Amino acid sequence: MPKPLMILFTAAIVAFGSSQPLLAADRLYACGDDQIREYRIDGGTATETWRWRAADAGDLPETYRLKLLKHLDDCKPVDDGHAILATASTGGTVLIDRETGRISFRARTPMAHSADLLPGGFVAVALSIHADGDRLEIYRRNENETPLLNLPLPSGHGAVWDAKRARLFVLSHDLIQAYDIKEAEAAPALTETARWTLPGRHDGHDLSVKPDGGYFVTTDDGVWTFDPDSGTFSPFSALNPKLQVKAVSALGNRLAWVQAEESWWATGFTVAGPDGRGEQRIAIDGMHLYKVRWIR
Repeated sequence: MPKPLMILFTAAIVAFGSSQPLLAADRLYACGDDQIREYRIDGGTATETWRWRAADAGDLPETYRLKLLKHLDDCKPVDDGHAILATASTGGTVLIDRETGRISFRARTPMAHSADLLPGGFVAVALSIHADGDRLEIYRRNENETPLLNLPLPSGHGAVWDAKRARLFVLSHDLIQAYDIKEAEAAPALTETARWTLPGRHDGHDLSVKPDGGYFVTTDDGVWTFDPDSGTFSPFSALNPKLQVKAVSALGNRLAWVQAEESWWATGFTVAGPDGRGEQRIAIDGMHLYKVRWIR
């Protein structure tokens, strides 16, 4: 395939059940291995419309292309959908321009599992279990490979900037923590303002925003809704108790999720209504799928 791998696929259509049709033109990213694929969900089909592969990213150093981005584990739309912030358990984080496929930021981040953009031009990255991981790192998005600070985050798996509450929420093995961020000349100052212990068997996997401003959080033994204002967790009945749910993403009145099928990965994802009804399975070929994210 030509480089960069940003190709429109006009014929790659995957059929799935249509017990509850979805609205037209919804799009999401699916990631795994060194790939990010964009799918347009329309009625009873899913059409692949864009693809990026680290191995074909000519503006990345070889160690990123062949090693550090070998197993992507998140692909978060940012900058109003104009960019994708991707992390990899094999040790890299990159910010990808959606239109050109070019990289505007990169960092070596051992066992990175999630990231988000912060006000003031910063990037937060959650690192999972590794000799140089288990922490939250903060970068400037215009300075590659230069961490400004780090904080402990055992088995870091989630980082979400909440603009409404002006807080950074992070997910670890046992906790969700909230941080206030103040800009400073050398580096932003992070102050923890609250923490909540995860329900069930803990082992946090994924943290994502719900349309109502709350959150979905997945643990080893289920999926929960989380309200930061009341500090309460509630079982999400449609997906609880499902084991090893690696990602949940919501947009409007639709839901998408990935549940591990082979060790840590899956061969497809599921879309449904907001209550989990009308499940529609979408198979993925040629990729060990880890997460899906709706494009807002």
